[in-house]
Amino acid sequence: MMRVLCAAALAACSSICWFARIPLLRELEAGTALRMEIEDLALNAESIFEGRVLAARALRDERGLVRTEYIVSVERTFAGQPLGTRTFELPGGTLPDGSGTVIAGMPSVRVGEDVLLFLTEASANGLRMPVGLAQGKFALVRDAAGELGLLRSAVDLSLLDPRTRTAAPAPVPNVVSYEAVVQRVRAALAAKAEGR
Repeated sequence: MMRVLCAAALAACSSICWFARIPLLRELEAGTALRMEIEDLALNAESIFEGRVLAARALRDERGLVRTEYIVSVERTFAGQPLGTRTFELPGGTLPDGSGTVIAGMPSVRVGEDVLLFLTEASANGLRMPVGLAQGKFALVRDAAGELGLLRSAVDLSLLDPRTRTAAPAPVPNVVSYEAVVQRVRAALAAKAEGR
């Protein structure tokens, strides 16, 4: 019995030590994903919507894995069931005690942020993923003239070119035209619906 308790204590201490290194890991590691165009994101997403992040709550599930539940007030739905509010869970996150799990390449989603999300279908355990990791999340921003744009920050992501299979760092974050992205999403979804 004492041996089992010691083993459990050692495992718990190892986990705590591992989670305490999260800030260092985020700086040192990057995820790798296949580089995707807007059309690829749209064709591979089960739900595409924009809205404001109302809440985020990290929790540990029954298997001990950390996941974060998000609640988004939906302004516009491009794919998936149109709902006024969406609740979904992404893997990873930081628990109230500061421990947690960081998944390299996952986007940061903050409360109060206006976002455009491309999400996969929920897995058997209820988790979704942004399509293409950080490529599947855009922040809605306005320029000095008040024009709406989209900002994608994939700094923790290396992108694999689908033709050459070579990896390169994600481009420096830049603002792209909101309307141009919406037109590309709609065109891709229309082509999909027509079977093209």
